[in-house]
Amino acid sequence: MKLTIFSRLVVGYLIIFVLAITVSIYAIVQLRQVEHVTRSILEVDNRLQDYDRKLTDVLLSMISHERKFIITRDEGLYNRFVLSTREFENYLGQIKGVTDNEYLKDMLLRVERLSRGYISLFEEEVKHVRSGRQYPADKYRDEKEAAADKIMGELRRLRDYTQKSMYDRVEKLGAAEGNAWKVAITMGVTSLITGIIISVFITINITKPLSLIQRKTRDIAKGEFGSDLNISSPPEIKELARSFNIMCAKLKEIDRMKSDFFSLMSHELRTPLTTIREGTNLFLEGLQGTPATEKQKRLMTIINEECNRLINLVNSLLDLSKMEAGMMVYNFAEGDIASLIKRVAREMEPLAETKNIRIETHIQDFLPHIRMDSDRLLQVLRNLLGNALKFTPGEGVVKLSANVNGKTVEVSVMDTGVGISEEKIGVIFDKYQRAVLADSGKITGSGLGLFIAKQIVTAHGGKIMVESVLGKGSTFTFVLPAVAGEA
Repeated sequence: MKLTIFSRLVVGYLIIFVLAITVSIYAIVQLRQVEHVTRSILEVDNRLQDYDRKLTDVLLSMISHERKFIITRDEGLYNRFVLSTREFENYLGQIKGVTDNEYLKDMLLRVERLSRGYISLFEEEVKHVRSGRQYPADKYRDEKEAAADKIMGELRRLRDYTQKSMYDRVEKLGAAEGNAWKVAITMGVTSLITGIIISVFITINITKPLSLIQRKTRDIAKGEFGSDLNISSPPEIKELARSFNIMCAKLKEIDRMKSDFFSLMSHELRTPLTTIREGTNLFLEGLQGTPATEKQKRLMTIINEECNRLINLVNSLLDLSKMEAGMMVYNFAEGDIASLIKRVAREMEPLAETKNIRIETHIQDFLPHIRMDSDRLLQVLRNLLGNALKFTPGEGVVKLSANVNGKTVEVSVMDTGVGISEEKIGVIFDKYQRAVLADSGKITGSGLGLFIAKQIVTAHGGKIMVESVLGKGSTFTFVLPAVAGEA
């Protein structure tokens, strides 16, 4: 019987859990044996050493302050000595509460007695100094040094005793733990290796078939359907592979149907639409022999515009199909994008005049050449400028600009239209994203123009971006690399 993924994980983790529990129980038993010693070291010995260091530092400060005071007669130094004295007494009181060892307590009592004697000697000398009378300074100096040396000696003995006590405990602890560590390490390594082997085995049995599905998914994303997946275990992934194969077959059929549909659209729709458009143009020009009435002209104009819209939609769908299939052909050549910008501005001028919109062009002199497909970049410019005119109300302004930015050429189309909401900006270059007209409030367009524009700019090695404020307008900018040596 082939185990499911859940069963494999349960069995594997159960084994690892049992091993971990065994090691943990043994470790707990050993830790209980050393707990008392460790706590004693941390709570007593370490604190004793810390207080010993503090007492030594404070005593040295006291010696320094009293000697400087005798020389300089500075009352500030005397005050510091008094503060150090209080700090010394405070530490001494705290250290007494740390230990209940009688030997250490006797040692601390000697330190306390000696420190009081040292302080008394200094206070007597201070009185002589303040009185201004002659006094045996050498005698006081010698007695203070002797008292300080005795205090230092007691503190050294305290430190040595504490260190020896701690070292003895650690040594005994190490001897007791020697065998325990060997056993614990052996058990731990064995458990670790066993756990790794089980984990690797389970992981490989799960990830190997998943990696096959992953590779197959990448192939499908490239349009390569190939043969079906053949996975026999685990049962869940086997069922997933079976469903995946069914999905691939359906996707393959849908892809074939889509290709057939686009091919049919190309031949069965494009040609008659073009014929209808040309016929309406001829009729509008009065070439049919009979002058048309205004109503007829208006109707024929509408027919002509709708034909153009449908032809553009067909062309967009065909371009989309080619791009998704990786079959779009570009004819790159060095050229001047400024001429393309001026050409598109001239083409759109009549439409702008009918909407009472002003088109402004700001093109930097001597723009460097770029490697481009002129027809495709014209398509991008027409789309961006057409959108700007479409979504800008009357009396508005649309600005076309081109500038050098480092080693790139930056082209922008700015309008004073309705703008784009913040949530729409993130998806504006996705397929089938449509916007609302400024004057009518209707949703318009196929939603493919900006997606195709982005694909074209990307194919030129550039990037396209948008900045917009809702209600104030938008700026679409695309950046293309200049020909090396000209930027």
